[in-house]
Amino acid sequence: MHLFSFPPLLWIDLVGSLSMVVLSMLCMRQALVLYRLDQENPLNTYLLWLVSALFIFCLFRSVGHLVKHVLLCSNQYEVWAGIAPLSGGLNTAAFIIIFAITLFFRDVLIFMNRMTRDRSKIETTSRQLLSLNREIEEVASDRTKAEMALNLAHEIRNPVMIISGLLKRLRKTAVEGAMPDEQYHREIKQQITQLEALVARFEGMQEATREHFQEIRLNGLLNEAVAKVHAEAEKKDIELEFVPSRTSQSCHGDRQYLTAAFLHLFRNGIEACKSGDRIEVSTEAADIGTRIVIEDDGPGIPQHVLEHIFEPFYSTRDGATGMGLSYVQQIINEHRGEIHIDSTRGKGTRVEVFIPGFLNELE
Repeated sequence: MHLFSFPPLLWIDLVGSLSMVVLSMLCMRQALVLYRLDQENPLNTYLLWLVSALFIFCLFRSVGHLVKHVLLCSNQYEVWAGIAPLSGGLNTAAFIIIFAITLFFRDVLIFMNRMTRDRSKIETTSRQLLSLNREIEEVASDRTKAEMALNLAHEIRNPVMIISGLLKRLRKTAVEGAMPDEQYHREIKQQITQLEALVARFEGMQEATREHFQEIRLNGLLNEAVAKVHAEAEKKDIELEFVPSRTSQSCHGDRQYLTAAFLHLFRNGIEACKSGDRIEVSTEAADIGTRIVIEDDGPGIPQHVLEHIFEPFYSTRDGATGMGLSYVQQIINEHRGEIHIDSTRGKGTRVEVFIPGFLNELE
């Protein structure tokens, strides 16, 4: 036979066919490993599909060649002549699948690039909106303080002016030697009562907040607060980690105010830190409460800033109101707690917050 006059070529074909199957299987296995590591990566998906199609092609080709040699060696030429078009058709179909996968993922890649650009635009717009929102909050804060001051001045001015006028009349009456009118005394007493009511109303604001106090699981509250700013830390490549105590820590307080206070402390740390820095938030049981520690390895706070850090309206940033940490301290104080900040320039900052378990133990 003509075929057996070239045994080396036959062996090369057989070994080559088997090698193609084995190598394609190894490639598909590696592509599957990469896909499982990052299933959301479209390139890994494309690689898996492409290698799978190549494996199918190698399998069809190798089986076709093996069947061909077996049939030809057994003198079944007519059988091979009937099967040959099918073998060639399967190989052609495998090539079409390979081309289709490549063209499909080319369009997918274009779409993914467009989504990446759109995402970048959305993030830029989001940062601009966040900056605008902070500016609006600062303006609203200044306006609120101004309105409160004007209202307070107006409510105090009227009783004071009336009392001043009545005192002048009493003085004039005393100089003239006449008996003072009892009506003057009643009006003065009435205005003093109004001033006392005004003071009581402001004191009542503090007591009103107590009505919103409830039992709070601090580990849960801090975990939620850390989750809210986790994306902000990731954008700056800052590692933010919460390490809760093994035992459940509770306190009696206002959940909304405490959340706002800790969010401000977390964001202060994120703004101060740079890429690669780390912020750790942890809780531990204290004598009659919970100690929350926020520690970072950022640039630290200069000593001259640290001395005034809780003073209202003190800020080192342009456009800031300087009320943030002042409000944080006020919220902690309202919960009969304490806050301390220690910082070393170039080594980082440590914030310790103590929250008692029950307010009535300290009252």
